[in-house]
Amino acid sequence: MTTDTITLHQYQASPFCAKIRRVLYYKYLNFEVVNYALLDISKVRKLSTIGKLPVLEHKGNLIADSSKITEYLDELTPDKPLIPASSIHRAHAHIIEDWADESLYFYDVTMRCWDNNITLLEDDLLIENPGFFGRLIRPIVGKALRKTTATQGVGRKSKEQVLEDVDAHFSALESLLENNDWLVGGQLSIADISVASMCTVMDRADEGRELMAGFPRLCDWRNRVDELTVPSGVSREDIALS
Repeated sequence: MTTDTITLHQYQASPFCAKIRRVLYYKYLNFEVVNYALLDISKVRKLSTIGKLPVLEHKGNLIADSSKITEYLDELTPDKPLIPASSIHRAHAHIIEDWADESLYFYDVTMRCWDNNITLLEDDLLIENPGFFGRLIRPIVGKALRKTTATQGVGRKSKEQVLEDVDAHFSALESLLENNDWLVGGQLSIADISVASMCTVMDRADEGRELMAGFPRLCDWRNRVDELTVPSGVSREDIALS
C-alpha cells in the first residue's frame, strides 16, 4: 500500500460505509478496503477518536465521518462534485443528508430488529465474525441495537407508528421527485447517495421493502442513483455488503 492509495476502512454492512463506496465508484476512483469486525473496536479507535467507521486513508491523512470524507473527495475530484455549488442547493443537500443519517437510519435499525428481520441483520453485522465468536455475540447484537433505538426514541414506538412514519418519509421523497430526477438541483448529489444508501438497507426489512414498492417515483429514482454509483453487474445486496 502506497501513500497515494485510497483506502476505505469500513464495516461492510454499514450504510455510511456504503455511502462512501458509492461516492468512490461515482468518481471512478480506485480504492482498497479494509474490513473490520464488530469486535475490532480497539483497532477502529486507533483510526478515529470517535471510534466509528468509515475512515478514509489517503496520503497520510485519516478522514473520519462520511460527510467529511465526501468533502475531501470533492476537493480531490472537483470535476465530479457531489456537494452542490449553489449555497441554497448545498443547504438543501446538507439537510437531506443529515436527515438520512440521523433519522432514516434509526427507522432502518428499528425495523430490522423486529423478529422477522433480525436474523438477516445479525448475518449482515457478523459477516466478519464467522465461527465461535460470531455465535458467541449473535444473541447480544439484537439486544444492543434495540437498546440504542429505544434510547434514541424510534425504538420505543409501536410497530404501527414506525410503519406510519416510514410511509410518511417515503411519501415525502415521492413528492420531492414529482418534477425532479434528483432530490436537489438538476444532478446527482450527496443527498441522493445518502438517502439511497439508507433505502438499500431499509429494503432488507420485509416491511421496508413492501412499503417502498408502493412509491414508483422513489423506485425509479433508486435505479437512477444505482446506475451512477454502483459498478455494472453488482447487485443491491452486494453494494449493501461489499
